[in-house]
Amino acid sequence: MDSKNLPYIKYLTDNYTADPSFRRQMQEHPQETLTSRGISLDADLALDVCARLCWDAQYFRAPEGQNPYLTEFQAHFQRISQEYENRVTDDAFADRRICLWSRQIRKRCRMENRRIRMRDGIHYYPLFFELSDGCSVQCPFCGVDAPRWKSDFLYTPENAELWKEILQICVRYLGRIAGTGACYMATEPFDNPDYEKFLYDFRAIIGILPQTTTAVADRCPERIRAFMRELGPDAVQNAALRFSIRNLQQLHRIQEIYSLDELKDIELLPNNPESLTQYSLSGKGIRLCERMGEKGKDKFFRYGICCTAGLRVNMTKKTMDFIEPELPSKAFPNGYRIRETLTFENAGDFETGMRHLFETWALPELPEDKDLYFNSVCRITEKENCIEFWGDGVGCSLAKDGGFPDAVRIISERPTTLAAVYRSLSAENGDALRLWQKFQYLYERGYVRWA
Repeated sequence: MDSKNLPYIKYLTDNYTADPSFRRQMQEHPQETLTSRGISLDADLALDVCARLCWDAQYFRAPEGQNPYLTEFQAHFQRISQEYENRVTDDAFADRRICLWSRQIRKRCRMENRRIRMRDGIHYYPLFFELSDGCSVQCPFCGVDAPRWKSDFLYTPENAELWKEILQICVRYLGRIAGTGACYMATEPFDNPDYEKFLYDFRAIIGILPQTTTAVADRCPERIRAFMRELGPDAVQNAALRFSIRNLQQLHRIQEIYSLDELKDIELLPNNPESLTQYSLSGKGIRLCERMGEKGKDKFFRYGICCTAGLRVNMTKKTMDFIEPELPSKAFPNGYRIRETLTFENAGDFETGMRHLFETWALPELPEDKDLYFNSVCRITEKENCIEFWGDGVGCSLAKDGGFPDAVRIISERPTTLAAVYRSLSAENGDALRLWQKFQYLYERGYVRWA
């Protein structure tokens, strides 16, 4: 959207979220604050936008639906959200099996955490790459606990050939959905001096430009600007680039370095401790929460930031991990589990390993020969005619017919295969099928899992 107001609205909301001093100035003296910064907007409407986006109800200044600034701002970002939603439709998957499994992962994560459920834009993608081994930045809030930087996968002729072959394999096997992940996870993209070259190959082969989030936008502005020019205005306007803000000083530097027009399409992620953003209680965030003590009590909540449900491929180490997102816990402090790790030396190894991992772990149908257990979030309540299963504010119920109540009790006591449950209950043919269908229903929604 080409609007003269949008850069100013975004500037105000970025600062209102990140900077408590600015927030107080806007709340107490909105007109003076705007004037001092050379912004010619209606002060009450500007404060209303900031307050509504931050759920700061005492500073609402316009009736619901009657703030043109808010309408403009929301329309702009709704368009971007829709662009991303269009990338994750069922027909983007080449394999319906992987599509169904991916949907089940999302349902489970939404059942486990109401905050995730409230954000419709959160999806889980089957492919992420890392082009470095480790991260030089070491953000103290890093939810995946990125290790320290060791080396990069450089764009040599040999590496470029392997990279292109792997991208071609991924798009053949996964479909367009291969382009929805990113080329970083526990890494800083711009640590790799050749990051842009790999990304341009990605766009040329898969047809989608993956999103880039950097925590060092203030360190290399000319490189960032060259990257933005190469991306083109359409890609930048579709949120192809985001800046993570580690502290207030960095926010101020970025706003000095880049113009309001340059920043209007770049999402600023206010991860500085003074911001209204809450951190994930995972990875390095666990240790940060301990250091913050009482101040950190309301700053953290239990959710994982990992959006990978499938492969994490580290090109530097030539490893491929099959990952599933998890609620952070002692067992999974970084908010994900690694089901299996393989190594590869060439494109043939990669393709064989990729197929094995998805065929082994991405199972949309509940296996009868694997130990089943109830999700740790799941609360089970037996009623007169049904059994209720509850997650974080959402639930379902199933009729107490056949051997289902006994099957629930058996699996509640210890991880057990369905095959063993059938034998214990002498369930055969139709009875066994009806039990499987009930547990499949629970599996599709995340209440039942397999070890």
